[in-house]
Parts: sequence; structure tokens; C-alpha cells
Amino acid sequence: MYLPFIEAEGLSDSMGSAILTVRCVLSFAVTFLVELYYRKLSLRRGILLATLLGAASAAVYALGGSALVYSPGAALAGLAYGLGCIYPVSLLLTNWFHTHRGLALGVSSAGSGVATMVFSPLVSALALRYGLRATFLLQAGFMLVSAMVVFLLLRDDPAQRGLRPYGADPDGPGGESGSSARAQEGPRELPKLVLWMLALMMLLIGGAGQAFSGHLSVLAQSCGYSIQMAATVVSLHGLVLVGSKFLSGGLADRFGTKRCTSLLMLLFTLGCLLVWCMDGVSLLLCFAPVILMSLGASVYNVGPPLWAGDLSDRAGYPKLLKWLQIFYNLGGILFSAVPGIIADHTGEYKSSYLLIAAMMLLSLAILRWAYWRGLKKA
Repeated sequence: MYLPFIEAEGLSDSMGSAILTVRCVLSFAVTFLVELYYRKLSLRRGILLATLLGAASAAVYALGGSALVYSPGAALAGLAYGLGCIYPVSLLLTNWFHTHRGLALGVSSAGSGVATMVFSPLVSALALRYGLRATFLLQAGFMLVSAMVVFLLLRDDPAQRGLRPYGADPDGPGGESGSSARAQEGPRELPKLVLWMLALMMLLIGGAGQAFSGHLSVLAQSCGYSIQMAATVVSLHGLVLVGSKFLSGGLADRFGTKRCTSLLMLLFTLGCLLVWCMDGVSLLLCFAPVILMSLGASVYNVGPPLWAGDLSDRAGYPKLLKWLQIFYNLGGILFSAVPGIIADHTGEYKSSYLLIAAMMLLSLAILRWAYWRGLKKA
């Protein structure tokens, strides 16, 4: 939601997209160290430091006015995102949930949707009334408070509180021990071809995911909608994304990860195609593609941890998850600036979403093949 305000300070579309690219580059670079990082610090301390880096990023952004200032802020944001996002959350849920992990992942990842829904209109209102600098400083303070709360509440393992993981007790919920449930999942080692095809899939998904979410506000504006409507679009995206994450996690537990995530990818693709109907006037034609894309967008958060769980055993889970995250972040680097470059030459962002749709369809085909090939020997 900050991007239109930043570009209004004199940055071009390409320069605005380049800020997202800097963030993606640092997220990608730090992914190679994330396993060692949490092994040395613990999940609790590692997440605390990542959140503090996010607060520092917002404080640097508050000094902005040019790309020379925004780029270091984006670098800190990339470190925070790469260290403190899906990887530690997935490991935490593996420790705390031996059954119903899909639902747990959906509930936990819904927080990002809540943040998008609540903070997009708030950020827009604050920036218009008090200015961009004050808004960034308020965000930095909020993240500092959040870091302290998370550190006080979070524990790496339920045993630290004298508890058992959900579903680990044969007489408790789930009726099946966690160890036996996990032992039935996935092959011990995937063929090399499957690993590299999954890498290609995550490149495409990462590129589509970073470009889609980072350019929603400027997409709405380029189609003729006001900046307030652009904030509403981002907020609507967050609202729908919350419900989609709750729903998709439960559906993955009930009907299987492959079927559930395939449906999400198809919905996302349809939404991208309907972007061509946005005319700057009709609210229906503005909201319909955003709703469909947001319904499918939960695949970015829910998909990789569940795919790693299906396609690996317990010992190989962290390594495969790291592999998927590396190429997801690399895809963001390679593609995050492309919509801005296209907009500089065409004056619109619709063409970018057609390309994003094609990337998602190819990802879906690779995913279906990887499940067929990777689980044949499971």
C-alpha cells in the first residue's frame, strides 16, 4: 500500500518496483542461512531478531525521499521477511501439530491477510493526513511492541510448557500418534529431476506471488480508480485472503494437498484473466478479479509447507522446505520489477497479470507431475 505514496515523491514505476526487488534479493540471500540461523538461535530468539529487523526497516523508510534511502530500508525488510516468515512458522507447526497441520497452517498464515485488510486503509488514511514519515514511524513502533509480545508468548516446543503436540497422544484428538502419522508421509528422497522441476515451479510461483501482491494498488490506479479505491482493493484482498487461508488449510486436511492447491491455482489464474475487465468505473469489475485472485493466493503460504510434508519424510522436511523457499524468493527477485518495466512502456499493468496467469498455469502442470512422479516410490 505504500508504493503509490512512494512513487508520488518522484520515483518512476520501474524505480518503485526496484524497491520490491531489493527486498526480494535480500530475502533470497538469507534463505541459504536460515537453517543455520535457527539452529544457532532457536525459533523463539530467531523470530524476535527478525521482527526487530522489520522495525528497523520501517524506521529507515521514515528517512526516505529517494531510492538511495528506500533501498536500505527494503534490504532490512528483505532480511526480516527471509528470516521470520514461512520457514520458522512451518517448523513451529511441525513441533506443535502432528495432525491437522493444514488447518493450523491456514489459521497461522491468515494473520498476514488480517494485516493487509486492517492496515491498508489505515496506512492510506494516516499517510494522507500525517505524511509518509510519521506513518512509517508508527509502523516501526508497532513492530517493536509485537516483537516483545511474541518473545514472551512463543515457545519452540510444547514440551517446554509440559504439553504434547496436538494429535501425539493416541487417546487424544486425531486418534493417531504424530510419529506414525509422519512416518507415512512422502518418500525419503526425491529424484533429482523432480527436485529441479519443483525448483522451476517455485520460481514461477515466487515471481507471480511477489508481482501480484506488490502491484495491486498501482494496478487499480492504472485502470482509472482513485487512490482510496486502491486502498480498498488491497484491503479486500486481505479480507478474502484471511477466509481463503482458513478454508484451504482445512480442505487440504480433508481432501488432500494436491487437490486443494490445484483448485486454488485455477481460481488465481481466472482472477488474473479477469483483470482485463477492470474499466475504472465499475466496482463489480474491480472487485471480482481481486476476489478470485485472493481466493487462490493462499496457495503461496499454505502450499509450500504442505507440499514439503507430502513429498518428504520428517527428516527431509526442513531441507525440502528450504529448497522450495530458496527458489520462491529467487522467483520474486527475477520478476518483481517486471510489472513496473512493462507499465513504463505500455502505461498499464494489465499485461503483467496476463503473464502472471500463464506462469501459474505452468506451475500447476509441474505440481501435478511432481506428485505423480515423486510419490510413485513413496
